[in-house]
Amino acid sequence: MSEFNTTEVVNEASGLKSYITGVFVKMGIAVLITAAVAFAGMFALINGGMLGNAFSILMIVAMVAQFGICMFLSSRIMTMQTSTATALFYGYAALTGVTFSVLGLSFGITTMFMAFAFASVMFFCCAIIGHTTNVDLTKFSGLMIGGLIALVLATIVSLFVPALRDGLLISYIGVILFLFLTAWDMQKIKGYYYGTQGGYGQMGANLAIYGAFQLYLDFINIFLYVLRIMGSRSSRK
Repeated sequence: MSEFNTTEVVNEASGLKSYITGVFVKMGIAVLITAAVAFAGMFALINGGMLGNAFSILMIVAMVAQFGICMFLSSRIMTMQTSTATALFYGYAALTGVTFSVLGLSFGITTMFMAFAFASVMFFCCAIIGHTTNVDLTKFSGLMIGGLIALVLATIVSLFVPALRDGLLISYIGVILFLFLTAWDMQKIKGYYYGTQGGYGQMGANLAIYGAFQLYLDFINIFLYVLRIMGSRSSRK
């Protein structure tokens, strides 16, 4: 390999590393926003007051707003301003924090921290696999999307069937599915980088935000399913 080609490969690898690092920084900021809002909301609920009294309404508003932001980002990410995409992403993270405020009261702070630690380890292991594997995970995309739809339907059904609601099968399936989705999303982020000639321009910046949003959703769902599993085991002791 010539010196020119070697330099080109090194620069490409460095550029990809920088792009992925930027994606994870954005995701990390979103996770911190969610945690900060969640703990602030939890303490507000503990102390009562106006926020505590109106929290049920706030939760409904937050969930509706989350759905709207998710749909808007997914459909307009290629055309909106980067600053708008960033604001929507971090706004979604803050709204998630509002809905997470009750978790500390339901599961306890210790269980939450343990679930966060386990979820983080599994998430980053699968992210590394997705980044380094030579297997094209897109050929499993139909299976993963089908599994995600089935998981959503099973979750809805479990609301009306106590046997499913009280079991942990859905939680274990959810963890496995979102671990696969994490690896797949990492491959897609690499595709965003190469598809925008090194992540340049508004499209490259917007896709970095969208990639961070996808990884954020993967991590949040892994955390929630792990928390449910750990919380159920703790309650049985």
